[in-house]
Amino acid sequence: MLAGLLLVASCASVEPGNPPLKQYVPGRGYSFDRLEGGENSDRLFVIVTFSGGGTRAAALAYGVLEALRDTKIEWQSKKVRLLDEVDVISSISGGSFPAAYYALRGDRIFEEFPGRFLYRQIQSDLIGLALTPTSWFKLAASAYGRSDLAAELYDREVFAGGTYADVIARNRRPFVILNATDMTTGQPFSFIQDQFDLLCSDLAGVKLARAAAASSAFPGGLTALTFWNYAGTCGYRQPAWVELAMKDHGARVNARRTARAENRLSLAAAGPARAYLHLTDGGVADNIGLRGPLEAILSPNHPWSIVQMLNRERLDKLVVIVVNAATNPATDRDQSPAVPGLIDTISTAANVPLGNYSFDTVELLNKIAAEYRADSRAVVACNRLSAAKGAQCALRLEAPHAVELYPVQVAFEYLPDRAQRDWFRNLPTTLQLPRETIDKLRAVGRRLLSEDPQFQNLMEALGGCLAGAGRAC
Repeated sequence: MLAGLLLVASCASVEPGNPPLKQYVPGRGYSFDRLEGGENSDRLFVIVTFSGGGTRAAALAYGVLEALRDTKIEWQSKKVRLLDEVDVISSISGGSFPAAYYALRGDRIFEEFPGRFLYRQIQSDLIGLALTPTSWFKLAASAYGRSDLAAELYDREVFAGGTYADVIARNRRPFVILNATDMTTGQPFSFIQDQFDLLCSDLAGVKLARAAAASSAFPGGLTALTFWNYAGTCGYRQPAWVELAMKDHGARVNARRTARAENRLSLAAAGPARAYLHLTDGGVADNIGLRGPLEAILSPNHPWSIVQMLNRERLDKLVVIVVNAATNPATDRDQSPAVPGLIDTISTAANVPLGNYSFDTVELLNKIAAEYRADSRAVVACNRLSAAKGAQCALRLEAPHAVELYPVQVAFEYLPDRAQRDWFRNLPTTLQLPRETIDKLRAVGRRLLSEDPQFQNLMEALGGCLAGAGRAC
């Protein structure tokens, strides 16, 4: 009888977690340009990224949110919280839980999130749920995996049924972007309407729990989540830059733009080639959530292009706060001639390249900031030198709009005490930690933000202060 029930369950169909889009309308749905800025000014543009790392990452990110709430600045003749000036949050894996909750509930996160997620034994709840007989029948279905079970738990216990329609209804910045990875292409997959337009799918009908589950579906421990592809059914039209990018392909120029165009074309192609998408942990493609913001800073074709804002002189200060909960756990592997085991090898292959890639991504952000400053100084210097030769030699080059860039890093590696640094970097990547560990992570996030040199420069420029960080508020 049990075998028969399992057989029936394995043949059962699973309802899609993302509904179809009836008709494509450019700019509709969850997009940056549609969100109400309110008191938020583009002149001070703040991007925050939350990395992966289970509850460790969620607690560190939450501590930074608390710190941003408690940071007061003077901006446009008003005293405001720095949190209210945050325009974009880009998140990965464990960092996607506080990001999604803030998108759904706003400031209520500071009352509700610790109890709903941080202090809960989520991992034990997931294991217990997987061991119940009712879950066995679900898991027997070929299109239902452990991450689907996790998404149901998150929906019930963390997000209380919240969907992107609820986020759209709030109509408030920041624009929160949860990121997963397309398992087939290895490309980032962002939960924004621009991405779902390619699938002819309506993001408004997607539950936040399912997006967070996809973003945190760590390979091995959790399964990929399946999303339906309805491409070709809603009248979607690619933007003009896609065709131009494909024309560049033969000339082998602008390879990054061409790769983005090819990815869009593959997702939006009508027919059975990619009837479904399987999304796994966002950390597989980018473990600190910075790749999307970097493309926004570099590309005029991005859904929320910073380049376009710079060209229109809408920005005066650009702040990028990278919250990186990356670890570097101690190992005794090199104390023995024994061949490393399978689990050790798989874990190393999964984490070490990601750590190196994350380092390179942060360095690219610093390089962009340095180059922008150098370009601005070069124009000023050329004008000064040419004018010194006489009026007939003066170049009078137009200087770029002056924008101050502040790349801020919150990471355990910047703790000065080695023992303390090693303690945080050896915390496990799990979905549960002791309460006292959670509180230490919240506190260290606040401390690392306040001690970052670029953050201190920002506070100096804005007459700001973080409560409890040694400067009177």
